[in-house]
Amino acid sequence: MNELLLQTIVDKLNKVDEGIRQINSAAPQMPDYTEQLKNVSASLEQIRADVAGMPERLKFPTAAVYTLSQNLEINNDLLKRPPIQEIKHHHHVRAGVIVSACLFLLLVLGAVWLFNTRSILQAYRAGDIKYRYMQLQGGKQLHPFLSTIDSLYQAQPQAFRDSVLNWEEERQRIAVMLHEAREKEEEAGQLRNRAKRNR
Repeated sequence: MNELLLQTIVDKLNKVDEGIRQINSAAPQMPDYTEQLKNVSASLEQIRADVAGMPERLKFPTAAVYTLSQNLEINNDLLKRPPIQEIKHHHHVRAGVIVSACLFLLLVLGAVWLFNTRSILQAYRAGDIKYRYMQLQGGKQLHPFLSTIDSLYQAQPQAFRDSVLNWEEERQRIAVMLHEAREKEEEAGQLRNRAKRNR
């Protein structure tokens, strides 16, 4: 029985070998990747070495942080005590120009004052000449009137001046009223003419 069993096992193994040969002949030849696998293995070794050295490279830079903190303290101290900046003002207008401008303004003001004074003086001279002309040419009727006016003025100059000003204002008011009356009469005449045309 042992032989029969042994013969059966040998036959089965032969059939299995035959099947393997058929499969190998039917399947294409597998390429040889040994060189690429060696390269991948070398790359993995390099990556493993890099990863092993990472803790050293990723180590916290305490020396650099200490230097940075010292520099920050120095900068904070400088910012607390800023440097004093000296500001100098440069005036481009010289004192001579300012003095000349002031003197020119004084000259202009003086000229305006003299012009106004001259105009007032000319008005007084014209009034004086007119009064003297009336005294000389007035005749016998005007002499007593002018003498009375002179004595009234000399007695109370302010009251005389006020009465003359009031009299002038009254005459001006009457002239304005007469002018308005003439305008209204003209308007009434125009209205009458329109009414006559519309009849």
